Amino acid sequence: MSGDNPFAQWYSEQNPISASIYGALPLGQSTPVPYNLLSGSTSPNVTAVGNAQLQIMSFQFMSAMKTILNSTVMGANGKKYFTIATHAVGNTIIINDQAGNGTGEAAGTIEWQQRPYVALLDMVARQAASQWLTLSADKRYRTMMVRGQQYSWVPSAGMICLYTAGNNPSEFVARISKGRDAASGAMLSLDVTTKAVQGGLLDACILAALLFNSGRNFD
Repeated sequence: MSGDNPFAQWYSEQNPISASIYGALPLGQSTPVPYNLLSGSTSPNVTAVGNAQLQIMSFQFMSAMKTILNSTVMGANGKKYFTIATHAVGNTIIINDQAGNGTGEAAGTIEWQQRPYVALLDMVARQAASQWLTLSADKRYRTMMVRGQQYSWVPSAGMICLYTAGNNPSEFVARISKGRDAASGAMLSLDVTTKAVQGGLLDACILAALLFNSGRNFD
């Protein structure tokens, strides 16, 4: 498989691959996602799951350069949340435009090298990207540790969905999907529950989305 595809490792004879925005994703049993969050959903704000209501915040990765590694992350009403900048030396900087009293501050980095390293301010200590997003033994999902809580990124219905791990049942947290309006420069969509955003998980979801969609190998 190609050495520059972060999902190339998910291939097996039992799980043939198919093309998607993420490169090669495994086919197989899908993990259920809230029905209003499936591709083509027309309800971006609130999703009903059983008797519960999930409040969802939607973000778009916008790039005139057509690369997620040089993009801006926009929320509702055109509000800019993050700036993603990749420098000539090969490092990607994540700038939280809402921090520092609105002046912005560096929130995270990706050091692109033979073995990429990542870090998030006050959240993820510098470590190998493959250590932070650990591929499962069966190559069906990746685990992510943030502030002592474990989560799982699972491909499902052409998306990558984030769930809590260790909970029974697990809780839906976020999903990454193809940009809803490619003509406007929206390359990628990220939907995150309000609970997760308030709990400080947005930065981690941004970092994971960049790794998954960078087109580069991080294992």
